[in-house]
Amino acid sequence: MSPDLTDQIVTAFEAGYAGEPAPRPTGAYVALGRRRQRHRRLGLGAAAVSAVGVLAVGAGLLVGGGGPDAAPDRAPVAGTPSATATATATATGSAPAPPSQRISELLSPGQHAGYDAAGRVVLRPGWRIEREVANPLRRTAPEASVGLVVVKGTQRYWYLLDHTRTGGGASWDPAGTTYARFEQWLDDQVDLQNGDQPVDLVTFAGAGPVLEPGIGARILRQWPDPDVPGFAAPGDTTAVAKVEVDGLTYFVLARRSADGATDTIPYQADLLAEPTLAAFLAHARDRYASGEGLR
Repeated sequence: MSPDLTDQIVTAFEAGYAGEPAPRPTGAYVALGRRRQRHRRLGLGAAAVSAVGVLAVGAGLLVGGGGPDAAPDRAPVAGTPSATATATATATGSAPAPPSQRISELLSPGQHAGYDAAGRVVLRPGWRIEREVANPLRRTAPEASVGLVVVKGTQRYWYLLDHTRTGGGASWDPAGTTYARFEQWLDDQVDLQNGDQPVDLVTFAGAGPVLEPGIGARILRQWPDPDVPGFAAPGDTTAVAKVEVDGLTYFVLARRSADGATDTIPYQADLLAEPTLAAFLAHARDRYASGEGLR
């Protein structure tokens, strides 16, 4: 059975349980951010591998793919961890090595890259590594981590992969979704994985919607009560600001609930068609209407 057919069957099998509660992530990889909630984090402990393996076996039985003549669905192996890996960026364009393991045992639906149990990077067929940053999480061998830009045709994704003794995980986004540069996105993901709380670019100055800048930030202009349905609950205090920090410009949505809890969501202005409030609000409304939001 071809790799694509196997993945389609496994994906369809899993989709039948889409209405069920999501399983609790296994291993040590914990989703850390109150920001970036849409970033996927996949636990890769033994329980997770076993669960996906059961789905793969079920799919094989349904199509008669479990017999001795079935062709293995194998994932390309892109490399092995280095004992002296350093956090340097390289442009690789690397082609994967010979296949070794079933994709359905290693990668979740929608995931294009990950680690196998031996700490080797694996890719779905047709995908290649365009760029990598070695060991951004400063793991010590045999543990490993890597930042990747992976591509297939016109598709491009940014990844942070983590391989540890107790499990591991993956975080990914389509390139350019929240940041203009891969390095910015990777730094943010590393901070989240390390448990570092990001510094808010703005905070509420008082009881009203007036904002004040966070450390190192400069507010260029601000507006109260932005019209972004779905961003805040009725009665929340909201505002939006155009902020400059480290030479970069962001629009920041801010909200404060009745119990005093606050949240701020920065979005890099370079990602917009034009760096204007109107363009940002139009983009934010589209994202919230789709259910994705800005994270």
